[in-house]
Amino acid sequence: MSGLSHRGVDVERISNSNGGGSAPSADRVPVLIVGGGVAGLSASIMLSRMGVEHLLVERRREAAGLPKAHIVSAKTMEIFRQLGLDEVVYKAGSPLDRMERFNWMTSLSGPTPLHGREIGYVDSWGGGDDVPRYARATPCVYTNLSQTKLEPVLFGEAERSAPGSVRYGQELLTITQDDDGAYATLRDVTTGKEWSIETDYVLAADAGRTVGPQIGVGWIGEKQIGQAMIVHFSADLHSWIDDPRVGISIFLSPDNIGHGLWSGALVKMGPTRWGTDAEEWVCHVGVPEGGVPEDEAEVVSLVQRTLGVPEEDFHPVIHSVNKWSIGGDYADRLHVGRILMLGDAAHHHPPAGGLGLNTAVADAQNATWKIAQVVKGYASPSLLHTYEEERQPVARTVVDQAVSTLIAETDAIVGVLGGFEQGAEGWAALERLFSANEEGVRLRASMAKMFRETNFGTRMLGVELGQQYTGSAVVPDGTEPPANDDPIREYVASARPGHRVPHAWIERDSQRFSTIDLAKLDRFVLVVDPAARTAWLEAIAGAAREAATPIELVTIGEHGDYVDVTHNWADVNGLAPGGALLIRPDSFVGWRCATLPADATGALTDAVCSLLGLPPSEFPVAVSGHDAVMSL
Repeated sequence: MSGLSHRGVDVERISNSNGGGSAPSADRVPVLIVGGGVAGLSASIMLSRMGVEHLLVERRREAAGLPKAHIVSAKTMEIFRQLGLDEVVYKAGSPLDRMERFNWMTSLSGPTPLHGREIGYVDSWGGGDDVPRYARATPCVYTNLSQTKLEPVLFGEAERSAPGSVRYGQELLTITQDDDGAYATLRDVTTGKEWSIETDYVLAADAGRTVGPQIGVGWIGEKQIGQAMIVHFSADLHSWIDDPRVGISIFLSPDNIGHGLWSGALVKMGPTRWGTDAEEWVCHVGVPEGGVPEDEAEVVSLVQRTLGVPEEDFHPVIHSVNKWSIGGDYADRLHVGRILMLGDAAHHHPPAGGLGLNTAVADAQNATWKIAQVVKGYASPSLLHTYEEERQPVARTVVDQAVSTLIAETDAIVGVLGGFEQGAEGWAALERLFSANEEGVRLRASMAKMFRETNFGTRMLGVELGQQYTGSAVVPDGTEPPANDDPIREYVASARPGHRVPHAWIERDSQRFSTIDLAKLDRFVLVVDPAARTAWLEAIAGAAREAATPIELVTIGEHGDYVDVTHNWADVNGLAPGGALLIRPDSFVGWRCATLPADATGALTDAVCSLLGLPPSEFPVAVSGHDAVMSL
């Protein structure tokens, strides 16, 4: 069935256009990405790395984004490392020691001794005292890079990787699907001309604006927890900021209680200096009753009062003012026919924990390797069902965690203060906290203890790295997950199927690599010890007769491709001599065989076919000349 007759509308197929981006040169593409934010651009880069033709369309005319998302986690940096983008992102972002503290303050400055006071702080994002703990878990560190700066980096790489396949200024009007494909109608926002395209699969990364509502996707959770104004500005604030390590400050003022207890927040944005002398900042303030002010002077006044700095000394340059409707919900379906939901089209988060952007990039990684396997004929389309199986529980967990963290922060502070109210009562509570008497000493000690023990959303290593996948894209090995008394903050390394492959430093030719680096987007990687190399090479060759997907063999150990210099790999992989570990393209363990089986070929073939959704008898036969066996 043709796309035109299926939709029943009369639109022109365009092969050339002069608007905000030229129209596609073909009537059909294997993959259509709707949305050019972080999730969509990441997906485009990933598909390009895997050689999958695609088209990205975005209604905005340029890559910029809003300055609300800015924390780039260690796990996201692992993904960017896989894409070869880690160095450029680190170069643009904040050093860890300029973002490693998160604090609550009464204000930056003000007329009384209670203004400009720090209520408490926590080590954040793997910095401070957490550096050794995070370094054991991951080869990467966090960075702080505003979405306004990250999106152009990703856009440039997406355009370089697939010239002409990223089209801004193109608005999706309709999306439909049937057994033969999906059909999109779009409009060039500059010329107004409508055009259509057919595709095999759709990645919806449009923040839930168009695709989800048209295909009946609903939402679970709170659609709107609150609203905030996001004011992006340049100003010299160094006179009022003492600690260059603080990346985010939350303000608590009895004169200006907003959402929860927040009076506002200040986020450091660099972009070339990241200490107290940073040039750019973002201030989160409550939305006035009359809505977002159109008068810039009123915006400046709101920010000035939130920060508490002297009016006569505050002369900001306002770059943008936006309203953020803060939600805590996730889509009830992430996979509908030929369409997968990514990023904000799949989940909305409060700012606590900085989880939104990072979950979106992981969505893209999970979705794209599966679509690539299907498009190339290596896997059954049923593999796409596992996207929802794996990512919806993650969406639910991170949304629930972000919402509960937002509540826990304020409840914990109120608990120490013995209550906190607007006006004089609030100031009296702060007076008791900062008093030099015995009560003040006790309260400050209690506050410091509370900050150390409470989850403020900046130390969620378990949420970030401890995700566990179940479903048909994982072959269980009968073992139980490792015990973890604090799965939010603590990460326990495990090579159990369904877990991210543990990080361990390995060496090759005197160069250091992480076991995370073994994962390749376009193939599976089988890790074995050197003594079992021949047996598993034969198994890969045998499996290739049933499973055409490329499998790369890597040996770790003495006389292997890599040397386990720290012996950490041997401690965490769960393998006996002769065993094997199959790493999926997204760095998660798909299968583990603890020892060398009598029929290694059969075991590996069954595992790969199970992962990709077909029994061996139905699996596509390897194409003659295809490099199904790859060895380092």
